[in-house]
Amino acid sequence: MITLKHSLSFGFALLLTLNLIFIPTAQAQEADAPIATFNQWRLFVEGSGLSKTCFIMGEPKQTAPSNVKRGDIFITLTHRPGQGVRNEIAVSAGYPFSAQSNPFVQIGSTEFNFFTGVQARNSADGWAWLRQLDQQAGLVSAMKRGKTLVFKGTSARGTITTDTYSLSGVTAATKALDAACPAS
Repeated sequence: MITLKHSLSFGFALLLTLNLIFIPTAQAQEADAPIATFNQWRLFVEGSGLSKTCFIMGEPKQTAPSNVKRGDIFITLTHRPGQGVRNEIAVSAGYPFSAQSNPFVQIGSTEFNFFTGVQARNSADGWAWLRQLDQQAGLVSAMKRGKTLVFKGTSARGTITTDTYSLSGVTAATKALDAACPAS
């Protein structure tokens, strides 16, 4: 076990996550070991056939504020070809989000808005997903071009957090992800 320090509407995205809410958590907790490491990113492959899931995961190189106790903090990019899912991006913040939190990812000068499990009322209060599913390919492309990814969110206690991820190795990791779980 490892430990880890089109334009679709928001409503449709919420419905879609009902199918996905526990998958990133289960992935992170059940994966035995990565099958490959690409600098700051690790590739995991689980299952077979229609239940095959592949994902890459990165952990922040820096978190702020540093004096706040948090659980596991990481970002995943997931393919589930048997379910027609590609490039699903999810963030575990290590805390329950505030209902008013408007988390986002920034890569260079480009921002991507996320919604939280609290907003979706799906019991995944510490998770966030990309708000506009038609931006998934754009976010992945920005990750490949960028140097750092910054995720900002607000906890249920009102603490604003900033997590900075290195994108070193993400291009190679996504190529390996696509090869491990090709589109069906």
